Amino acid sequence: MATNSEMNAVLRQDFPAFVEKVFHTLNPGQEYLHNWHIDAITWLLSCVMNGETKRVMVNVPPRTLKSMIISIAWPAFVLGHDPTMQIFVVSHSLDLAEEHHAAFRTVIESVWYTDAFPTMVPKADKDTALMLKTSEGGFRKAYSVGSKITGLGADIMILDDTLDASDALNEAACAKVNHWIANVLMGRFNKGSEGIIVLVMQRLAMNDPAAFLRQLEPWNMLSLPAKAEVDQSIPIGPDATYQYVKGELLHPELLPAEFLEQRKVAMGTAGYSAQYLQAPLPAGGGYIDVSLFQRHSEFPKVWDARFLSIDAASGSDSGSYSVIQVWQISDGRLYLVASGRGRWSFPNLKKAAIAAFDEFDADFYLIELASSGRALAEELWEYYPREVRRAVVQWFKPTESKEIRMDRAMVAMEDGRVFLPMKASWLQDLIEELQAFPNGEYDDQVDALSQAVWFFAHPYKRSRHNPRNRSRVIGRW
Repeated sequence: MATNSEMNAVLRQDFPAFVEKVFHTLNPGQEYLHNWHIDAITWLLSCVMNGETKRVMVNVPPRTLKSMIISIAWPAFVLGHDPTMQIFVVSHSLDLAEEHHAAFRTVIESVWYTDAFPTMVPKADKDTALMLKTSEGGFRKAYSVGSKITGLGADIMILDDTLDASDALNEAACAKVNHWIANVLMGRFNKGSEGIIVLVMQRLAMNDPAAFLRQLEPWNMLSLPAKAEVDQSIPIGPDATYQYVKGELLHPELLPAEFLEQRKVAMGTAGYSAQYLQAPLPAGGGYIDVSLFQRHSEFPKVWDARFLSIDAASGSDSGSYSVIQVWQISDGRLYLVASGRGRWSFPNLKKAAIAAFDEFDADFYLIELASSGRALAEELWEYYPREVRRAVVQWFKPTESKEIRMDRAMVAMEDGRVFLPMKASWLQDLIEELQAFPNGEYDDQVDALSQAVWFFAHPYKRSRHNPRNRSRVIGRW
């Protein structure tokens, strides 16, 4: 049997063990049902504490212990190690903020916590329903969205369900929350460049805080649907991953198949897709079945052809994105290697295209002749020597609607011949755009993808230039 000192050492060093202890403290008599997704969340938070990342987003279904882990247990663990840390915890309502803060106080006032973390001493007479200060100047301060924040700054900000589910379809409410986060909350870091943000929520809408914040800067993301729609490799510890296989339930004991089906009927497809699958849909979305894509952990090192599929916006101020995707054909299969989008000026779009061509040792460009695409094709035509330009610059002139083009692309997807990566920084944005099609805010990545699949599905088009038969000096002049 472990001694008290040994147990205290475990609680100080092992955050998953600490989480389990917190669960029993807050839920006496209830069974703790550990699951791999808890390891995934706790590992990501450990990476934050180790200084490996400052922006973390966790999207998981309701009732999966996300708030207990991130808003209650983690601040207690952080302050236990460093009682000078100053932490904001933001919820969508004052009642929820007070509820989480009361649970946090229950944890730090427990005998086992004070034994394990003797240096974390609450400051006398400074505890309120929304704030606890430590004797070392640290604190946990709870806020509701829209609160006035004056006189205080934070080292860590935890955003926990900052949008009420009842406001999910209210665009004005979403915009108000997003504006407050960006223009009020994020300006209150003690050290702007060092500030940490952890956002945790089930997805609610196409323009919810998760979608909004992801457009502002890169985030380290953990997005777990209640039922896997594609294979995923999820980090759960140092050099450890969990293979979340297509069709598998996230937590069969807490979220069994019968319960999920009941929720889908009660909430409707759109609400269920957002909150339980982390895939919000606009009205009329869901046209593309993303589960049809195969996944690759590493694309083949040998290819028959590698090309850039480019969808150019009409201009940098048009509101649309230009998209550059890198695809390769290997052994009768099509692999997405990389994808990027931006609101580039035309000169910068040309530079980005040439840079991607060189970086990925591509064989040719495939460019839609629409908007700025025609001008880009003409510029690239002139850029390359006469003897190779016909092979290097290919174009696509659509004669059918976006929906019909995507219908045709789904034939190759259904045959299991189109592969997306298991993990990439840009993948979530692409998946969400695919799921929102045809009524999403953007469809530029969808266009680039369907264009690439169209080319792949027409061998006679590919045989026109035989890219592997020509000199491999393209892009090296």
